[in-house]
Amino acid sequence: MNEQIGVGVVLYNPDLTRLRNNITALKKQSQHILLFDNGSSNLAEVKAIYATDQAITITGFNDNRGIAAALNAIMIFFQKKHFNWVLTFDQDSLPPETLLEKFLPYLGMNDVAIISPAVWDLSESSTDYERTENPFDYIEQCITSGSLTRITDWQAINGYDERMFIDLVDFDFCRRLILSGRKLIRVNQAVLRQEIGHSKQVMVFSRRIPVDNHSTFRKYYQARNSIYYFKKFRAQSDRKVYWDEAKLYIKTLFFERDKWSKLKSISKGICAGVKMPAVKWQDERNIK
Repeated sequence: MNEQIGVGVVLYNPDLTRLRNNITALKKQSQHILLFDNGSSNLAEVKAIYATDQAITITGFNDNRGIAAALNAIMIFFQKKHFNWVLTFDQDSLPPETLLEKFLPYLGMNDVAIISPAVWDLSESSTDYERTENPFDYIEQCITSGSLTRITDWQAINGYDERMFIDLVDFDFCRRLILSGRKLIRVNQAVLRQEIGHSKQVMVFSRRIPVDNHSTFRKYYQARNSIYYFKKFRAQSDRKVYWDEAKLYIKTLFFERDKWSKLKSISKGICAGVKMPAVKWQDERNIK
């Protein structure tokens, strides 16, 4: 596989069986794999499996510094090794063995910063993921897992926003790339299976409603970052922040477990988001 492409996987208390399956698929595509740990309690078990594997490097933080910090560290690692692109993954994704093969024809598109797959959430039906009959489509946003990112474009917009920690980190990154004049594409024949925690679908008046069942910890960041994102891109985004917060409350109240602790966490997140200073995207490249 192309020597200019690295693969970075962010770990946080990974399921070892799933991790083995994912690494097996990724090793068929690249011999340059970085496992970047975000303070996992089972890191010693991960090292016991892969410490002697020449295709794999294991490093990370001693504590959980968030997905954005881990992604930036992965990009820096491969930038120092003079790679051009990085394929990023989290531990909830099931990579197809031909993913990079399907991405390779598009590396020559010089205006493209991210090449992404069509994503199939396994909690949904097999017809729910978005794709067309076109070889590829230009898109506005994508998740980081399964996406191939050009390192020079990551650097040009000063990387992922570590103030966000987790949630909307990927959409924030995509928004800044597009506002900087870069493009994102989805390769429709590359399908990434994504199994997100305990997510499910509920039917309300014949309409399917996604319910993520994220932890109390995640609810805080979902609420906080939605407001932060809105303030950051107020002039450019059509995001309806108050409706987003209302939907988060409603779905948590009616469809999730531990609802009262989660609702309290959402309220704290909203308060934190209102107080959180937001730097305009145009100024971010001047901050490090």
